[in-house]
Amino acid sequence: MPIELDNYLKNTWAVRKQVQDQLKLTILAAGLGRRMDPISTHHLPKPMFPLGGTVPMAEIWVRRAVEAGITNVSMNLCVLQETIRSHFKDGLLFGADINYIEEDRPSGTLGGVCKQALGTEAKQTLAAEIMGSTAAFSGTTVIAPSGDIVTNFGVELLEQMYEIHKRQGAAFTMLLAPIPWKRRKEFGTVILGKSERSRGPLSESGPIIDFIEKDPDSPSNLNNASVYFIEMELLEKLDPFRTAADPNVREPFYDFGKHVFPAMLGKLAYFKLPKDYLLWGIRYDGLWYDVGRKRDYLSINKSVLDNKIHLDLPYQKLPWGYLGSGTVINFAEVTIIPPVIIGNECIIERGAKLGPYAIIGDGWTIEKDVCISNSVLWKRYAYFTEQGEKISVRERKLVDRHEVRQGSVIDECIIVGGTITPGLYDSKADRLFEKTVDVLENGELQLVSIDWVPAGPRL
Repeated sequence: MPIELDNYLKNTWAVRKQVQDQLKLTILAAGLGRRMDPISTHHLPKPMFPLGGTVPMAEIWVRRAVEAGITNVSMNLCVLQETIRSHFKDGLLFGADINYIEEDRPSGTLGGVCKQALGTEAKQTLAAEIMGSTAAFSGTTVIAPSGDIVTNFGVELLEQMYEIHKRQGAAFTMLLAPIPWKRRKEFGTVILGKSERSRGPLSESGPIIDFIEKDPDSPSNLNNASVYFIEMELLEKLDPFRTAADPNVREPFYDFGKHVFPAMLGKLAYFKLPKDYLLWGIRYDGLWYDVGRKRDYLSINKSVLDNKIHLDLPYQKLPWGYLGSGTVINFAEVTIIPPVIIGNECIIERGAKLGPYAIIGDGWTIEKDVCISNSVLWKRYAYFTEQGEKISVRERKLVDRHEVRQGSVIDECIIVGGTITPGLYDSKADRLFEKTVDVLENGELQLVSIDWVPAGPRL
């Protein structure tokens, strides 16, 4: 029998306002995530990266949508699609109805939202392109966050953003987050026209009069925070002009930042909308992370441990952090420097020193005199070969022991698995520091700098 949520949903703002059927959540989850290689190649796509040892980033958006009364949810998938499908399934566990758009190659931010919102009516831009099988959304407005954005933008703020979006008559409303000035080259920034200021996290709101894509000399540090409210009417006007996500096509039109925002501002030479559509911006002064770098991923997990990111973890909450079930540990013989998370079915031997900011995922054995700080150790996940063959978690146990051997020191690292020993770091070094450690198909470890980024385009 289905889960009956009527009593729960009747208290949500979307149901109270009788707009639940007018809203749809469309999560953008099809990016290639190349800057997170090698760990995004064989294990998980970036939206599935675990926070606090277990909760996928994209799950936060699904939970918040349902808490707001929005149960119509979709995602576009590309890299390692099965990992997302197998986690969320049809969405019933989370109180949602989730549909998926599968993509052999990313179709850009515009393509991702159009295909989710317009379903079978969306434009096909490639001859062999996989299209959606569901009907077009019959409501008025889609909420479109990127699946790799982590923020405390909660239910009340979603309601406030919706109210501003509707009150202003905007066709496209963009959340804005101030970023450090030195990082302007990494993000699209905006300039607001005459704006209104208010108290609270949503401190400023106004029309966007200019959008500047990744310019280190931008006069603004208000960043496109990749959380959008978009009217269906606008998507229906944009979709016929949409192209494949290829910068080499004639007059490309597939990306919000590169094409849609300039077009809405009258600054795209080869495209003009049939009428003026209002592009609106709302400044958000709360915590916001774009997982564009591995260091960002570590920083987010530190915020989770500091309880700055609101996240319900399936572990026992204790004064020093969180503890999973089935873990063997004698706290009289182990040093814990808060905050720390220890997952399920771990073995922590005497003399180990964990923390600060250590996240030990499920199933790890931490031997004597090991020190782990400022690091995330993943629980064991399935492995996908270059040919797309899945090697199950059970099979991976044969080559991925999930052990940290006696005397190892780990700091500022992301560890996917394997057997970690002092022999992995240079004899002149006193620790494994600022590394990403992946486990290949045969169990061999691949170590790269946490700042390593592969060559090639970022999609």
